[in-house]
Amino acid sequence: MAADQHEEPGELPVDPLLGQPRMVADPRISIAQGAVVLGKKPAQVHRFIALGRLPRHGPPNNGRPLLLSEVEALRDKGEPIPLKDAATMLGRSLKAIRELVDTGHLPLVPGTKSMVYPADLAAIAAAKIQPPIRRPAGPPGYLNTKQTAERLGLTAIYVTQMAAAEKLPAVFQDRQWWFDPARIEMIRRARRARRARRDRVIARPLRRRGDTAQ
Repeated sequence: MAADQHEEPGELPVDPLLGQPRMVADPRISIAQGAVVLGKKPAQVHRFIALGRLPRHGPPNNGRPLLLSEVEALRDKGEPIPLKDAATMLGRSLKAIRELVDTGHLPLVPGTKSMVYPADLAAIAAAKIQPPIRRPAGPPGYLNTKQTAERLGLTAIYVTQMAAAEKLPAVFQDRQWWFDPARIEMIRRARRARRARRDRVIARPLRRRGDTAQ
């Protein structure tokens, strides 16, 4: 038998990451090995675990607390980017991107308030997901600012200012002021009555001292 035929037939090759043959499809790996897969330092891997980006398995003293598949999945998501850059990548407004986050279509990176993974953006682009058109909804039957302004003959900005100063009865809901139509109608009639009285006063002829009735 030749001297170089030292390997048994069917022997598993050595995995370069594990340093030994891979005995299972999804092996457990150490923090240091996870750092190699991610191209990070071990301290950063510990931080990812603390932030919830990587799940930890086994007891606290487990020397191989990570699943290789989960580490590779995190690597494949790419480096997190801010929502502003996400809007540029998808060609949408920042408001539309925030709507995707609010509706759960675009998850934020765990431990952040405005970062997302490029892989999640690519999935949205491939699925052509559009943010829903969300219209403000107030109490049933109530008027919005524009409708109230039209009824009172005022500008929408002035109506908003009066509501904020509590000079006009209103309810603030869903980031907008809402007005009871019955109360607005009472105010409209009162304004019209005051205007009519003022017009009558202006139209009344002025009498100078010494004038006598004819």
